[in-house]
Amino acid sequence: MELYISSYDYASVFAPRRVLHYQKTKIDNRNCLIVEVDEPVIGQQYGLLDRDINTLFLINRHDEYAFDKLNKFPIHVHVCIVKSIEIREEHVTALSDLQQIIWACLYNNETDARIIE
Repeated sequence: MELYISSYDYASVFAPRRVLHYQKTKIDNRNCLIVEVDEPVIGQQYGLLDRDINTLFLINRHDEYAFDKLNKFPIHVHVCIVKSIEIREEHVTALSDLQQIIWACLYNNETDARIIE
């Protein structure tokens, strides 16, 4: 299954990105999708110095169970990254380890993800 992330609200700074890999998990009892994207987010604007971010944490905005089957799109999400350079993505254990950077939607095709451009 191919997945894409894009944002209506932040279209000028967050171009649609293709999801290369994803993993379903729970963080603080919230369903979370950890995704690796093809185009990194520049970390400097979020206090992460020269670190580019390829791993994003997606938390459902409306439907807590939307990640269970991944069969209804778009899925509205909070896009989060690690809060500081001291936190490695693989060591995230709580939502307090993350900072939200944008609201976005998860799509199952590139055409829908690019409609906002």
